[in-house]
Amino acid sequence: MPPEISQLLFPLLLSVLLGGAIGLEREIHGRPAGVRTHILVCLSATMLLRLSHLVDYGVIDLGEVGKVVFDPNRMGAGIVTGIGFLGAATVIRSGDIVRGLTTAACIWFVAALGIVIGAGAYTFAAAGTLVTLLVLIYVNRLARGITPTVYRRLLISSHADDVVSLVTQTREYLASRSMRVLDIASSFDTEDNAHEMVFYISLKNSLQAPEVVKEVAAFDGVQRVCWSLLMDE
Repeated sequence: MPPEISQLLFPLLLSVLLGGAIGLEREIHGRPAGVRTHILVCLSATMLLRLSHLVDYGVIDLGEVGKVVFDPNRMGAGIVTGIGFLGAATVIRSGDIVRGLTTAACIWFVAALGIVIGAGAYTFAAAGTLVTLLVLIYVNRLARGITPTVYRRLLISSHADDVVSLVTQTREYLASRSMRVLDIASSFDTEDNAHEMVFYISLKNSLQAPEVVKEVAAFDGVQRVCWSLLMDE
């Protein structure tokens, strides 16, 4: 195989291998952007940057039509900027639950990986891929031991006459479970003589919702209790 052909094929094969390794990790975890997406992003970035280097910053003369300048610096900046649109498509938000940020970061990484491979820094690209795989595999395991702070709504419907006592009792109960009340909203239905109170709270999530709802429902005068995500207004 002529040297110039091998110089073209090796970066492409390396892009498939390294980009595919990141994509495989995402595929195993059931993410929408898997092996094919990551390979194509890495391969595209490699080809574009490789092309800009092959013409030696230079100029492809188009005669009277004009000229096209291939600058690797501009090409790399354009790739990094443009790939953001693809990454944004993988992010899904529902209330305070956001999914797809890691996948979006992986897509951005394989685009950068393609740029590094296209620039000929093969060892650097391999090392970066190895570190990224270690982060994806092991840091996630460490993060599982962290109890996150979450924000929730506790809605209470009541026909009790002494609403102030009910609010005080609820606040004391939430405080006993290390839940912080951020705000309280209230409404009153004059026809049914019913009060509705919404407690906006922050807490360390330990899946305690069923227990909290059951215990608050046992308070005097409580008709209905609902625990929900704190949705954006």
